[in-house]
Amino acid sequence: MAAIGILGMGTMGASVGTALKAFGHRVLTDLGGRSDVSVQRAFERGIEVTDSLNQLMTEVDILFSIVPPDQAVPLAETLADDCAGISEKPVFVDANAVAPRTVQRIALLCENAGLPFLDGGIVGGPPTADVRPRLYLSGGQADAVASLDGQAFDHVVLHGQAGHASMFKMLYAGLTKGLNALLVNQLMAAERAGLFEAYVEELAFSQQSLLARAESVIPRMPADAERWTPEMREIASALGELDLPTGFHTAAEHVMQRLASSPFATETRETVDSGRTVRNTLRVP
Repeated sequence: MAAIGILGMGTMGASVGTALKAFGHRVLTDLGGRSDVSVQRAFERGIEVTDSLNQLMTEVDILFSIVPPDQAVPLAETLADDCAGISEKPVFVDANAVAPRTVQRIALLCENAGLPFLDGGIVGGPPTADVRPRLYLSGGQADAVASLDGQAFDHVVLHGQAGHASMFKMLYAGLTKGLNALLVNQLMAAERAGLFEAYVEELAFSQQSLLARAESVIPRMPADAERWTPEMREIASALGELDLPTGFHTAAEHVMQRLASSPFATETRETVDSGRTVRNTLRVP
């Protein structure tokens, strides 16, 4: 069994830790700078807490970073500084929702620090006893985590350099979360135009799957919007690297910002009001 570090005790990180513990691995984290909710998750799930990042890197074989996109580079910078005196460095898996350009910055930091690096992109929700998300991997070092395949994640190894796995994540999230943002924007527009009932009635008649999606995801989106705001920015950056239009996901970023300013944004995935309607959710400034 391996000793595995997880940085980021959001719903995904904590669930990954729980899944790995179920397979007998020792799972550790550092909670410096983490929220009270993250601290509570770690303790509720029995994840070991180290005194520092340096101690964490000293004790683990594999280290996952699963943090909000805007924290990925600052965290990598701190890790690169803190691992300078460690002789046996862990394999660092950056599994954050960031653009390839951002990944290249992180990979360079790791290379200069002598920290083995693996690019990862998570597709799917947090692992449960019945369902596992996929972890796309690229950039070498995939063999170092092969023993974990089928535990917290199902692994998909992509050929090519670091950045390919993250680009895949950007393409996938650009569609799924981008569509969620579009649904929010159009339904909010219908509400402001005084056409909400008629609009929903037409969707129920001709676009049942889109309406069902809206009713499922929109009430839960404020809880994730603060984290998804920089993710939309990263997706726009990724598309820009391919010389493709970026405006849609820049607009999606603004939609997420509005949801993040909602009074419902104080909820977590665990505390979302499951009875709240789409219409009530969209009544934000």
